[in-house]
Amino acid sequence: MITEGIAQQIDRWLDDDLSDHEQVELRAALECNPEALEYFSNRAILNQLLAKSFSGGIPDTQPALDLHKDLDSLPKVASGRKRFLPSTWVWVSSAAAISLLLFSMTFLPRATASPAELLRKTLVEYRATMDRCYNVSVELENKPLRGRYARRAVPADSKLWVRGKSFVQIFEAPSGPLIWGRNPNGSIWFTVSGKSAAVFEANEIPEVLRDVCDLRTLDLTTLIESLLSDYDLKYADHENGIHTITAQRRSESGIAKSGTVEIEIQADSKLVRRVTIEKLNDKRPVAVVSFSLDQIQQVQNSFYELENHLQPDSPVYDRSTRFGRRSDLLRDFLQNLRFSQPSNNNQP
Repeated sequence: MITEGIAQQIDRWLDDDLSDHEQVELRAALECNPEALEYFSNRAILNQLLAKSFSGGIPDTQPALDLHKDLDSLPKVASGRKRFLPSTWVWVSSAAAISLLLFSMTFLPRATASPAELLRKTLVEYRATMDRCYNVSVELENKPLRGRYARRAVPADSKLWVRGKSFVQIFEAPSGPLIWGRNPNGSIWFTVSGKSAAVFEANEIPEVLRDVCDLRTLDLTTLIESLLSDYDLKYADHENGIHTITAQRRSESGIAKSGTVEIEIQADSKLVRRVTIEKLNDKRPVAVVSFSLDQIQQVQNSFYELENHLQPDSPVYDRSTRFGRRSDLLRDFLQNLRFSQPSNNNQP
């Protein structure tokens, strides 16, 4: 369905009455709206027929068309406007047909690409070996995502570096920086001020730590696969070559930790620029988490290792450590995490 504003812009464009800026905006709207493109095609043909009907002088070498008969055979226009047509015989020039064909060839592939197709292409283009840095903000509010969170400038409370399944996240806290991460083998580690650390292997990660990981980190491969299988998708916006997709979880998809999702994808490079996720607890929204791409930069493999973030001779507690040491450190880590501040200068 198209709006009255787009319909008016199309008519003004055909009358050569649009500014360059308005033309750019209209082209963007046509790219992601098949109904608008169909309306444009119908109006372009009608415009050409009317122009010919008033020009006078019909070439003897071209067959005549009945204006009312042939226009009635066209697809119905989306706006439902009433047509005012002269009762005369007119001609459609080959130049107009070629122009319309070229326009359709230019815009139709992009206009008919569904959100699911764009996500599939993004998944294919995703490079797990690339290091991405995101500004992460978490709003612990019991309000559903309705598009406003994505547009608001919320200060980042952490920097998240991601490479495939590995990540490093850095917070600023009153007691010193909180840093935690996941190794390629799936083990999770964390440190408070770099003075001591704890490590949990993949098969022994506490549930509370898994929940924090689910809340504050981003695995694009898993996210996109979930969107394709469990969500209803639609385009929400298209601006400056960036498509915004809104995803609503289907009710039959079962119990989930995530509700509504918005994802911004750069159309040409298939680069994910922003993700906003509504987090659920017992089907109720408890937080909105936003990941905004800050930079793409190749970092050393050692950056994702615990040793890179520890002071010399700092103790590391693992499964071989006396019972209770890791639990105490985990409690301190989670408590400090609650009072973490926006992080500004966390470079590898």
